Amino acid sequence: MQHADLLLLNELDIGMARSGNVDVSRELSFAISAHSVFAAEYIELTRGTGRERELAADNTTSLHGNAILTRYPFSNPQISKLSRCEDNFVSLERRIGGRIALSLDLEIAGKSVVAATTHLDVVNSPRCRGRQMQSALRAIESRTAQLNGSAGSDQVPVILGGDFNTHTFARGGRLRAMRNTMVVLGGDRQALSRRLQKPEQREPAVRLLSRFGYETAELNDRKPTSRSVVSGLDDSSHLPLPMKWWVDRRLGPNGLLLEFRLDWLAQKGLRVLRAGEVTDAATGVTSLAAHTIPGLESEGQPLSDHDPIVVDVALPSGWF
Repeated sequence: MQHADLLLLNELDIGMARSGNVDVSRELSFAISAHSVFAAEYIELTRGTGRERELAADNTTSLHGNAILTRYPFSNPQISKLSRCEDNFVSLERRIGGRIALSLDLEIAGKSVVAATTHLDVVNSPRCRGRQMQSALRAIESRTAQLNGSAGSDQVPVILGGDFNTHTFARGGRLRAMRNTMVVLGGDRQALSRRLQKPEQREPAVRLLSRFGYETAELNDRKPTSRSVVSGLDDSSHLPLPMKWWVDRRLGPNGLLLEFRLDWLAQKGLRVLRAGEVTDAATGVTSLAAHTIPGLESEGQPLSDHDPIVVDVALPSGWF
């Protein structure tokens, strides 16, 4: 993060007890001397989920959303609403709002680059996430069309990232919970692992990126970005008692750990750099190959339940 020029972030709080009632994106921006643009997805009506609900402190502002941090000048931040898939009052974490995409224009070497981040639904179907991604991509396409019209022959590059929740399952409700349980515990474990490592075969949200002209292969190293114990995939209240007993017998005391590729980067109009290909004159830092960084901790605790993705890119050569 020390040398990052752009961070695309999801699930940041402002005034939530679980994160110390601070403005998280603002604190991060101070720490790395960057601009911060925050967009709220939800007003949270509870303290959160799990142990968060047991906290003694109350929320102050109760906002949760996405942010973009950048060291470049920026303009025209926009919030785009995504197709609605979830019911905000079904789970214990009740809230008002919906999924969004956040985008803005960066000014680099006198030219515009569009940066965007989005967070797709975790509890619903791959088809729903596909509709949400289509909403986000069309919104980005609309703003780049305007910029391309004023840029002459230059095509405005785009970099997009976020938690696309590409776990490949349709979630929500008893029937889906039972079906997912049978797939995870009753099927071939190696086949399941392959499915989770290459989710685009079942997730339209990833396939749509290529249809809109985005490149993903060079930006994503295929390593997992999130992990979950199988019993946590669906609310156990959705399972009938006999199936709960069967699940407990199959899992044993330690459960089953699944690894997912939920987070993605995509770009068009930029060039992905190789390791050591370019050295920054100001800092002496050399470019890194795109990779996922696992196991980040602070004081023995994970910094997040997702691993960050890092990539270095270059602007179109004709711009210099």
